[in-house]
Amino acid sequence: MKTIPYILAGLLCLAAAAPCAAERLQNQPPPPEQQRQTREPQTREPQAKELDKQIDNLASQIISGLNVRRTHKIAVVEFTSLEGKTSDLGKYLAEELTTRLFRTGRFQIVERQLLQKMMDEQKLSASGLVDAGTASKFGRVLGVDALTTGTLADLRTSVRINARLISVETGSVSAAASVSIPMTGEVRTLLNKADAPAPADRNRFDGTWNVTLVCPRHTDGALGYGYQFTGDVKDGVFHGEYTPPHGSVPFTFDGEINPDGTSLITVKGYSGDPRFAAFQVKRKTPVTFHLDTRFEGNRGTGKRIEVRECTASFVKR
Repeated sequence: MKTIPYILAGLLCLAAAAPCAAERLQNQPPPPEQQRQTREPQTREPQAKELDKQIDNLASQIISGLNVRRTHKIAVVEFTSLEGKTSDLGKYLAEELTTRLFRTGRFQIVERQLLQKMMDEQKLSASGLVDAGTASKFGRVLGVDALTTGTLADLRTSVRINARLISVETGSVSAAASVSIPMTGEVRTLLNKADAPAPADRNRFDGTWNVTLVCPRHTDGALGYGYQFTGDVKDGVFHGEYTPPHGSVPFTFDGEINPDGTSLITVKGYSGDPRFAAFQVKRKTPVTFHLDTRFEGNRGTGKRIEVRECTASFVKR
């Protein structure tokens, strides 16, 4: 019978030790498998945040370029590749932009299902609405003030997104926006590129190119003009400069050429003689526009996508 007190004492010690043991187990790090599961969402989260951040940036640029007093009802068309192909990323961008623009409370947004129905009835595709003239005509049928659309340029390690707000009244681009997003796993999946083959080497375009830019007479009476200059492609990146007569600041032409030969070249400079400037832009006004360009072999062609119809030809030396 004397052993009973010792047994009871031992049970009490075990009972007291249990909470301590549980506390020690809680303070121990989780096994490696659980650690990986804990870290995995943290590696994806910054990528998702970056995509959302750039879509917010895109929406802000579009809103800042709008004349709120005149633009009230708009439609957002899904974005396409430079070849006119659709992807889940293009649809996703349209959906997200629609939501962000609506939340401002400044605009009426056409519901995307209605938009698609009208496009089907008019036998139009999203790629066709990239053209300002077609978009303007369709916008009148839809009863909106402006259409927002754009293109996606796959730059291998990133995606360049260019958006345009096309005024239905004038048929011209009234606002433009552009951002770049890294080629994360999420973006690659949305581009439907999970099993895509490796693209061709874009360095094949490296070298010196003769460039001719021609802008015919504009509908508002601005005179036509044309000029020639040389540009260089190095590591798949085009750069050229043209200094107008009696001008001190050159126009710069810059753009990354995709492996398939497509490129969106950004042109920056300052307006010169108002007689040659559309809408009578004053002299020395900052000017920015883009050339939707395709290089094939030793030649290339480009088309201006804002304000007036200019064409560019490229010939490799």
